[in-house]
Amino acid sequence: MERENQFFGHNIKFLRKRQKLTLVEMAKQTGISKSALSDYENNKSTPGLEILRIFSSFFSVSIDDILKNDITGPITKNGGNAEKNMHKESESSFENLDQEKYQFHLKLLHQRLESATLRFQMLQQLLQSKESEIKPANQH
Repeated sequence: MERENQFFGHNIKFLRKRQKLTLVEMAKQTGISKSALSDYENNKSTPGLEILRIFSSFFSVSIDDILKNDITGPITKNGGNAEKNMHKESESSFENLDQEKYQFHLKLLHQRLESATLRFQMLQQLLQSKESEIKPANQH
C-alpha cells in the first residue's frame, strides 16, 4: 500500500500549488483541515476514500492518478498535458463505475421489492388462515 501511494503527498502539494492556493485557502474550499492537508502532503497520514473523492473532484484528477502516478510532469510523449490525458483516460472508468454503482443499487432495490412482496403474500395467507379459523367458530 505504501508503494502504491508513493506519489500521493507530492501530487496533492503540486496540484494545490499549481492552483496557487495556500493550505488555509484549500482547507476552506475543500472542508479538510489545514493540518490534515499538511499531513497528507508530507505523507504523514493516508486519507480515506471520502477524502480521496474530495481531492479527485476538487482537482479533476482520478483517484488512481493521485495515488499511483507522478502527475507533476507537464508534457507527455505525444505532446499533450499528462494530467489532461490521464483525466480523459479515466473518465470512461468513472462512467463505468457510476454505471456499476447504479446497477448495484437497482439490483438491491429489486431484491428489497421482492422481499416486501413475499412478506405481503405471507401476511395475506396468514390473514386468510385466521379468517378461515374464525368463520367455523362463528357458525356454531
